[in-house]
Amino acid sequence: MIWRSACLGAFAAWIAGCQVVAPLPDVSDGGDGDGDGDVLVSDGSDGDAARDAGGSSDEGEPEPAPPDATGPCKVEACSKHCAGSVELCELAPQYPSVETCCTICDAMPSPEGYAGCRAVQTRDPAGCTAAGPLGPDSDDVCVGGCEALCTVFAALCPSSLDLDACMVLCAFWPRPEVFNACGRLDDEGSLDCRVQQIYIGLEERDGDKLDQVCRDALQGRCPKPKCEAGAAE
Repeated sequence: MIWRSACLGAFAAWIAGCQVVAPLPDVSDGGDGDGDGDVLVSDGSDGDAARDAGGSSDEGEPEPAPPDATGPCKVEACSKHCAGSVELCELAPQYPSVETCCTICDAMPSPEGYAGCRAVQTRDPAGCTAAGPLGPDSDDVCVGGCEALCTVFAALCPSSLDLDACMVLCAFWPRPEVFNACGRLDDEGSLDCRVQQIYIGLEERDGDKLDQVCRDALQGRCPKPKCEAGAAE
């Protein structure tokens, strides 16, 4: 699959402490009184003429309707996936929160490919694991478990591992039959513990602490999860 470096760059910027959003338009310099930043207006004749001609003035134009909401995530397919996962996977939560689910899904090279191959159809823990981030094997359509894990890890911890190196190592990390993002783990070096470390890193804003989380994730140390089983929101 072709990696989308732009997606990783935007995601890494978000991890640095702020969401990547379009800047607000600069409509004024703050009104300092010299007239440079003031909105030029006439005595009203121009606006009247525009209305008489069948147009409308800027002052009277209604605001355009916002686009239909896609749910909690930026991508509609991710919203459906995350809502289904939170609703059905109470016994084995795959994400510590719906916000984390959105962050993971939205950051994928193909969010639609990630969500489309992870339809949540059962409350069974094994079924939820198959529909979670560790999900199916990677192919031309599906974003596999190692691809998902390494996409996030490489963006979160760029000085630890790049994407290709992570993918090579991940192939040797056994995938659990059941994963619980909110369960206490003690299997050091496991893929489970690495995913939980990544979830912790997504919420960490302190640079030094994030560096430690990255090292712990690489070594597979088991953390205290960010949520408790059955308490994911």
